[in-house]
Amino acid sequence: MDIRQLKRALRRKLDAVEDRKSHHVYYYVLVNEREMRAAKFSHSSSGQLPEIVLSDTAKRLSLTRQELAMFVECSLTGDDVLPRLVVTN
Repeated sequence: MDIRQLKRALRRKLDAVEDRKSHHVYYYVLVNEREMRAAKFSHSSSGQLPEIVLSDTAKRLSLTRQELAMFVECSLTGDDVLPRLVVTN
């Protein structure tokens, strides 16, 4: 999965906010009036993401790897994912 696709899906579907203040890039989603970290990337990340990053992002979004791919490919919407975050966080 390409990093640009995942970043775009996080911003568009979950209104994720990007934080570039440290040596990593973080994406935060507002859940129950609290910021929840949805993803973390290195500033130098480009192209295909390593499996460990995809697994960590899927876990943080309460998704399987297959569901994360569906989220990025538009089979799952933000409305499908947000209720899971409310229940688990």
